[in-house]
Amino acid sequence: MEPGSTARTVTAGALEVLWWWGAAVGIWLLTLSSVSLPELSVAAACGLPCALAARAGRHAVGGRWRFRFRWAAWLPPLAASAAADTARLAPAVIRALAGNRDPGRLRKVTLPAGEPAEVAAAHRAAASIIVSASPGTFVVDSDPEENTIMLHSLVSGWPRLDEAVRR
Repeated sequence: MEPGSTARTVTAGALEVLWWWGAAVGIWLLTLSSVSLPELSVAAACGLPCALAARAGRHAVGGRWRFRFRWAAWLPPLAASAAADTARLAPAVIRALAGNRDPGRLRKVTLPAGEPAEVAAAHRAAASIIVSASPGTFVVDSDPEENTIMLHSLVSGWPRLDEAVRR
């Protein structure tokens, strides 16, 4: 082993656990209507074992993701889509309550080809999270061999998140 490689490995592991811990605590806090010191303390305490489990799970499956900063450009369309889909879902819910059951539709989205495996895996994961975060659509399947995601949509229209995540 090269000198310093152990320190690099430990540092990388600690940074990964810190990242997962921040994600776990952040998700916990997003579910609260108001943040108090006891809630923050519980979130911090429960986030650490979750972070350790997430790191262990990623290593167990040999997962490696490389995210691209440009994918942050998906966040503004997500915000617009959340508002638009919420408005579009209201009539769909009323129709469903009246007995008109529209099952929605399935569609396949092909993501960009030619990316390294760890970038393609991260792209599929991030695209799945972003598309599923909008109330009108969610990802039902992801095919790493074809580099596609399968979406189920109850409503559609501007902004099209499926088009945004293709970039």
